[in-house]
Amino acid sequence: MTTVDVRPYAPDDAAAIARLSTTVQWPSLTDSAVVHRVCTAPGAVAYVAEQDGVVVGWAQAMGDGVLQSHLGFVAVHPDHRRRGIARLLVVAAFQATRSKRMDLVSDDQAAPFYAGFAHKQLRGFRIYPGATD
Repeated sequence: MTTVDVRPYAPDDAAAIARLSTTVQWPSLTDSAVVHRVCTAPGAVAYVAEQDGVVVGWAQAMGDGVLQSHLGFVAVHPDHRRRGIARLLVVAAFQATRSKRMDLVSDDQAAPFYAGFAHKQLRGFRIYPGATD
């Protein structure tokens, strides 16, 4: 079995993350320039999971370095899911934020995955300028 390496994002990863985002149908992250800006924004940490030299997953989080962080993105290529890669990425991102807690917004499909972490479930909102629902 081939191992997966989880490491910090490097600028050369942007194109691979954009391709992965296309595969998982995240249209807002299919431009490698946008991916790079997201991964290197102030307060951001980003990690990739690489197998045999190919990026198979990535995660990005934002944090204040003290108390609070927010998990922004986690994606694993469909052919590599259910192998613990997403968990490794979430843990790496959380540790890198140096915060005491991490919030996230998730859809119902991902809820069972996140419920596997020690957590406290809270009700929340995602605000979009001009959104109607």
